[in-house]
Amino acid sequence: MTETIEPMMMGEDDKQALAHRLVDQAREAGVDLVGPGGLLTGLTKQVLEAALEEELTGLFGHLVGSEGRGVIGVG
Repeated sequence: MTETIEPMMMGEDDKQALAHRLVDQAREAGVDLVGPGGLLTGLTKQVLEAALEEELTGLFGHLVGSEGRGVIGVG
């Protein structure tokens, strides 16, 4: 069974402040908030890639493509 973790150890006020900072920075940089190339798209991609990397490292004991490459036929 897959375990779940508690949400980030930030208070709701801190989470909301972080979200507002990201939105403000995106707007200042002329980045759309949604859609291709938007803040939400990029942030979602980075979070999913980081989570997948952690899962693969946990399963294989190393980053796929790093030392140990090809040991189990990956890479």
